[in-house]
Amino acid sequence: MKKILLVVALAFSVGVAVDLDGRIGMGLGWSPSQTDIGGILLPVTDIAVTRIGLGPKLSVEPVFQFTMSDFEGVDMHFRLYCLANMLFKGHEKTNVYLKGGLGFGMTDYTGGGDALIEVAVPFGFGLEYFCGEHWSVNFSSLSGLVLQSQGESEVEIKLGNDKPFAFFFLFYY
Repeated sequence: MKKILLVVALAFSVGVAVDLDGRIGMGLGWSPSQTDIGGILLPVTDIAVTRIGLGPKLSVEPVFQFTMSDFEGVDMHFRLYCLANMLFKGHEKTNVYLKGGLGFGMTDYTGGGDALIEVAVPFGFGLEYFCGEHWSVNFSSLSGLVLQSQGESEVEIKLGNDKPFAFFFLFYY
């Protein structure tokens, strides 16, 4: 067990990060959404991600999230984020990012009624592991400030995110 911990500690403390300068990655992923199909709850592929490297330590990440489901009374869930990723720590095949940005979302409920509109200022971290020259596996966790309004109700400010993490694959050109 001590050897495994030593290897993990060395992996995050030594080496150079994967340089994303000028590279573009695109992929799909999952967040904690689920749908009921015949009594079985299945995860939903609901995230499209693009990552654009602007420099050796900075990338921009537009994220499009769309879920259609009748689970828990939600008919449609849509979010669009634009995140900036700053390299925090890197190794030969691993990048750890600090993330921040702006987002817009809308949730439409089954049975009509007013949609929930939200504007978000998300922040968090991401972990990216490169499986080869072009493929990477990513884990991302976001929280943040969210301003929500439904119909003519007052604007509500909350801290957090109802989909706090995501798992996705990227293919880099």
